[in-house]
Amino acid sequence: MIPYRSILIVGGGTAGWLAAAYLQRVLGSNPELPLQIRLVESLEIGSIGVGEATVPTLLTTLQTIGIPESALFTQADATLKNGIRFNGWKHGGSASADHFDHPFDHPIQLAGHSTMLHWMNLRQRGLTEQAFDEAGVVQTALFETNQSPKFLNSPDYQAPITYAYHLDAIKLAALLRKVASERGVQHSYGEVTEVEVGEEGIQAVRLKDGQRLTADLYIDCTGFAGLLIGKALNAPWVSYADSLLCDRAVACPIAHRDAQQPLRSYTTATARGAGWTWEIDLQSRTGTGYVYSSAHCSDDEALATLRQMHGSAIPMAEPRLLKMRIGHRARMWEKNCLALGLAGGFIEPLESTGIYLIERALQSFVDFLPATASAAQGRNKFNALMADLYDELRDFILLHYVISGRRDTPFWRDYTEEVVIPPSLQELLDLWDEKLPHNTDIQRKQSLFVAGNYFYILAGMGRLPSKGIGQSSFLAPAISQDVLAHIARIRAAAVQQSPTMREFTNKMRA
Repeated sequence: MIPYRSILIVGGGTAGWLAAAYLQRVLGSNPELPLQIRLVESLEIGSIGVGEATVPTLLTTLQTIGIPESALFTQADATLKNGIRFNGWKHGGSASADHFDHPFDHPIQLAGHSTMLHWMNLRQRGLTEQAFDEAGVVQTALFETNQSPKFLNSPDYQAPITYAYHLDAIKLAALLRKVASERGVQHSYGEVTEVEVGEEGIQAVRLKDGQRLTADLYIDCTGFAGLLIGKALNAPWVSYADSLLCDRAVACPIAHRDAQQPLRSYTTATARGAGWTWEIDLQSRTGTGYVYSSAHCSDDEALATLRQMHGSAIPMAEPRLLKMRIGHRARMWEKNCLALGLAGGFIEPLESTGIYLIERALQSFVDFLPATASAAQGRNKFNALMADLYDELRDFILLHYVISGRRDTPFWRDYTEEVVIPPSLQELLDLWDEKLPHNTDIQRKQSLFVAGNYFYILAGMGRLPSKGIGQSSFLAPAISQDVLAHIARIRAAAVQQSPTMREFTNKMRA
C-alpha cells in the first residue's frame, strides 16, 4: 500500500523547495510506485535574500538530498559558521566588555568530568578569571581570528569540529529548485484563489488562471498566511506573544568595504534597547537586521537603529520590514495537509532555528508516514512532538532574556521583571541554581539544544550555581588546571592549523 501517490506543495522559498528536494529523494526512489510531486508558487520572488544562519543539522539534510557541498559556495554565497557571538546581553556594555560566545562544539569529558565542571571547580575557588567560552572549549578560538572550522582539504560535510552555514536564503531555494526539478519535481507559477475542503481535508486548490490542482497530500508553504492549514482547515494557532516579545524585524544587506575583507565565521547578535541586531557575513555582502518589539519601538526607530549600526557601509537594497507571528499551529499535520516553515510556526531567529524546524518536520513526517492516508495515531504523535519541540525552543530563546542583568530600557525591564517564565524553564533555572546542567535534566523528546548549549548561555551571563557545586570538594584543583591547560594547547593548535574563512571560501569557489 502507498498512502500518497501525489503531493502538491503550495508555496516556494526555502520551505517549499527543501520539502520538494527532500521528499523526492527519500520517497521517490521506487520506479514501481512513482511519486508525483508538484510545487506551485507565486512569481513574487526577490533577487537578494536575507542572510540566513543555520545549525549543524543542515549538513545531514543536504547530504541526504545529494547536494555537493561546493555548490553552496558557488551558488548560495555560503560561508561557514562556528556559532554565535552575543554582544551586550549581560549588562548592556560595549562589545569588547560585554560579550560571550555560543559555539557548536560541546564541552568534552576529560579526567572523568566535563570541562564545565573543571572550569566551575576553579572559578568558585577563585583560581581562574577566564570566561568559560575562552577556557573550556576549543571552537571559540576561531572566532577572534575569523577562521574556518574546516581545513582546506576537508572532505564534503566533514571537519574536526561541528559547523553550520551562513547562506543567501533565496539562492539556497534556487539551488534546491534546480536539484528537485532535474529529478522530476513539477514546477509552475500561480496564485491560489480558492481551497476546496471536504471531510478528509483538502480536496483541491484553484488558481487564478482557472487551474484546479488535486493531490493526495498537500504541503502548505504559504508563510504566515497559512492559506491551507489556517484559512482552509482552521488549525488553531498557539501564540508565544506573552513569552517572546519581539514581533517585528527590519532587514537590509550591506556591501563589503573590500572584496577580500576578512569574513567572520560566526553570527553576531547584539542586544539593543528593544531587541537585538544581527550581522551575518556572506561571501559577497553582510546580511543585517533588527529584531524588535513593536510595543517598545516604532518601525522608524528600528530603521534608524539599523542605519546607525551600518555607519558608512553601503546598503545593497531597500530595507525590508517583516511582521512576525511567534508561536505554532496546534496541529501542523491536519488531515491531508502538512504545514512547513512560517505556515507551521515561527520562533524568533536568535539561535538560527528557522531552517532546522523545516528539516525536523520533514524528517518526523517521514518517520510517522502511515500505511494508509486515514491512519491517525502517527499524525497525532507527530503533532505532539512538534508542539513539544516548539516549547523547547521557546524556553531556550526566553532564557537569553530572563537571566540578563539589563534594566536600562522598558523592553529589558519587562523581560526581566514582568514576563512570566513557563514552568518548564523555571524548573530548570531552579535546578541549575544548585548544580551544573546535565542532559538528563532536560528530558526533551527531540532536543536540539542540550546541557552544553544551556551552559554557554548561563555562564556567559554569569548565572551560575549560587553556592557552587558539590563535586568541587572531591576534585583537586590541580587536575582541573591541567585539563584547562590541555584545552588551551588545543586552542592554540587549532588557530595554527585552520585557514581563514576568506581563504576557505576562495578555495571552494575555485
